[in-house]
Amino acid sequence: MSEHADVLIVGAGLSGIGAAHHLQAAFPRRTYVILEARDAIGGTWDLFRYPGVRSDSDMQTLGYRFRPWTAAKAIADGPSILRYVRDTAAEAGIDKHVRYGHRVTRATWSGTDARWTVEATHGTEAVELTCSFLLVCSGYYRYDHGYRPPFPGIENFRGPVIHPQQWPDDLDYAGQRVVVIGSGATAVTLVPALAETAAHVTMLQRSPTYIISLPTEDPIDARLRKLVGPRRAYPLTRWKNVLITTLIYQLSQRRPQMMRN
Repeated sequence: MSEHADVLIVGAGLSGIGAAHHLQAAFPRRTYVILEARDAIGGTWDLFRYPGVRSDSDMQTLGYRFRPWTAAKAIADGPSILRYVRDTAAEAGIDKHVRYGHRVTRATWSGTDARWTVEATHGTEAVELTCSFLLVCSGYYRYDHGYRPPFPGIENFRGPVIHPQQWPDDLDYAGQRVVVIGSGATAVTLVPALAETAAHVTMLQRSPTYIISLPTEDPIDARLRKLVGPRRAYPLTRWKNVLITTLIYQLSQRRPQMMRN
C-alpha cells in the first residue's frame, strides 16, 4: 500500500523550502513530504560550485518574505545563500520532512480518487507515494546536466572543456588562457573570478547583453535598517527593488533606444 501525504513537494531548494514553510504556517495539521533527488538541501546553491557563483538578483527580492535577509550584501555569494536556505529549513523543522536521494520519475493524477500517485527511485528501490496536492519545485531545466551545444571540431581541442554546472574541485586555471562561451548570469559572475588568476580571459557572446552596474551593498536599504530596523526595512527595500525592475523592463519594451544609450 502506498504511503499518503496531504502535500508532496518535489525539490528541497530555495522554492521547495519556501513552499514547505508557507504550508506548515498556514495549515499546521496538513502532512507533507519533500522528495529531493540529491543528498543535500539547497538545490542550485548546493550544486553550483564554479568560481564567483552568486545571485543575479538582490536578496531582498530573491529571499523569503517571512525571513528577512539580514546580511549587508544585497548581491550575495553562493555559500551565503546556501546557509540562508539551510538555516531556514532547520529553524522551522522542515529538514525533518526531506527524503534525500529520491528522484521522481512519474506522476499520475486520478480524478476518481482525487489524488496523485508519485513514483520515485531511491537507489535501486522503487518508491510510490500518493498525495492530494503535488508541488513541483525542481526548477525549469536540468541542473545536473548542463546544456552542451554541438560545436564541430571540439573533440580536437587539447585543453579541458568545462561546464560550470560540473565544475571540478581540482581545476587549476591559474596562468592559463581561458575562453568563456556565453554572456548570461553565469558568465558575468564567472569571468571576473577567473580573471583574478588566469593569464587571459575572453568572453564570446552571440548577442549583446545589457548590464547595469549596482553596488553589492544597497545604500538605501542600509539607511532604512538604521531608521526602522531590519524587519521593517526588508519589505520596503523589496518593493523598491521590484518597482525599479518593473520600470526598467517597461522602458526596455517601450523605449529600447533609450536603454541602449
